[in-house]
Amino acid sequence: MKCRIADFNVEIFFNHPFLSEQCREYAYDFETADLNVRIDREFVKEELERSPVESNEESYEFMLAYRVFADMLPTRGAFVLHSAVFDVDGVGVAFAAQSGTGKTTHMLRWKSLLGERLTVVNGDKPTVRFFEDEPYTPYAYGTPWNGKEHYGCNMRTPIKHLCFIKRGEENRAEPLDQSEAISLIFNQAYMPSVPEQAAATIKLIDRLLKS
Repeated sequence: MKCRIADFNVEIFFNHPFLSEQCREYAYDFETADLNVRIDREFVKEELERSPVESNEESYEFMLAYRVFADMLPTRGAFVLHSAVFDVDGVGVAFAAQSGTGKTTHMLRWKSLLGERLTVVNGDKPTVRFFEDEPYTPYAYGTPWNGKEHYGCNMRTPIKHLCFIKRGEENRAEPLDQSEAISLIFNQAYMPSVPEQAAATIKLIDRLLKS
């Protein structure tokens, strides 16, 4: 299947129709692929047997496709940030938090307040990408991997605000400096196992914080 994800031409070779159904919104015809995502069926079965989480082969293939896609991004100026990203009047806001903390709930509260001014870009795993002609403008993209609620769409927004959410007894917001944000963002960034890609991810995180 040919897709356009985060402004990359991505060809995905799949075994189950579930993956193509999830990527339907991103279908795009092209001649040359920037990224090739191949998922071997035997590898899916082996990984599924080792997984502590109950799943089926179709869903697990979809998840592995995400990992293969994310592993290839950093040396191309992009990485995956575990967060909920939305756009308000052309401005991107990212809510990052540990799973189950409430970033999606918080985002939906904003949606109820702002209505059609707010568009959800990705509720779980947006791609953050930089371009050489805009070295300090991080763009967040919708991807097919947008959480169990499937909040998101095929668009991008420039990230202007990054918020880390944690549970508390009262509602309050505090500014963070870069040194405080480093450990928080490292916990939410997808870190590839290949050293070259991991090193590139660290540089992109640094660029994001300087933005």
